[in-house]
Amino acid sequence: MLSFSRIPAEADLDHDSAIASAVVAQAKCYGITIFTLQYAAVRDFYVNLLNARVTHEKFGHVCELELAGIPICLRQAENSEMVSYFHLHLVLKRQDSLLGELRRRGIIVTTVGPFTNFRDPEGRVVKLSEDQVAFA
Repeated sequence: MLSFSRIPAEADLDHDSAIASAVVAQAKCYGITIFTLQYAAVRDFYVNLLNARVTHEKFGHVCELELAGIPICLRQAENSEMVSYFHLHLVLKRQDSLLGELRRRGIIVTTVGPFTNFRDPEGRVVKLSEDQVAFA
């Protein structure tokens, strides 16, 4: 464990790196939860526009989706839960029909570098690229 009261010795860093590596090697992401105040609009956005597949739903409260192989749980924010914000990066080879539909619905679409960007109804950024982009 790193101590914040002193500068860690080289041995501490090696030990902590080994522990972190072991934890990450065993970790597996099994899903992402999105807390939303606009459940219906956000659900329809991911299902109808991005073609997420509904795997289970308690209508108006919770919806389990699969989008590009990523399990996503959409939940109505309750009991002072914070709305979730993130950037979702997707690889999509033929983007024209999706981008046309987004524009038809009045959703602003921008291009920055290799990414085409737009936002879901609560402002979460969705980034599309035609290939997986490595960040430098």
